[in-house]
Amino acid sequence: MQARILRTVDANINRVSEGLRVLEDVSRFIVEDVDATRRLKSVRHQVNMMADALGIHLLLSRDSEGDIGAGGDLVKEHRDLYAMVRANAKRAQEGLRVLEEIAKLPDLKGVIPADEIRQSRYLIYTIEVSLISQLPSKETGKARD
Repeated sequence: MQARILRTVDANINRVSEGLRVLEDVSRFIVEDVDATRRLKSVRHQVNMMADALGIHLLLSRDSEGDIGAGGDLVKEHRDLYAMVRANAKRAQEGLRVLEEIAKLPDLKGVIPADEIRQSRYLIYTIEVSLISQLPSKETGKARD
């Protein structure tokens, strides 16, 4: 398997895991949604199991210093909790989409489950809406209606 493809897989597994962790913590500590927290944790573990399945080859493909896109975070801060949730949901969704497409390559068929990744991506779309609707409003500190 090509190291550059593995680099792409590694970057997107990290992207997805990071975005999911933020959503999971918002769900757990801010909106206290037990079901969403459980589902987000499950997807994060599923993604991390893909990394485990690829083993040391995935880690050895990493080239953080040679990454031409590293250090280019466009958003330095979020204007509010809503924007933070949106940004991290998009991060996870986009990373899952990349993994889904890469899973269709001949070298990765059976290693990365494209159908499960697609289902997880759609689950994150649903959870994003749920979390956003439960976020406290700035004015009252209560969940939005």
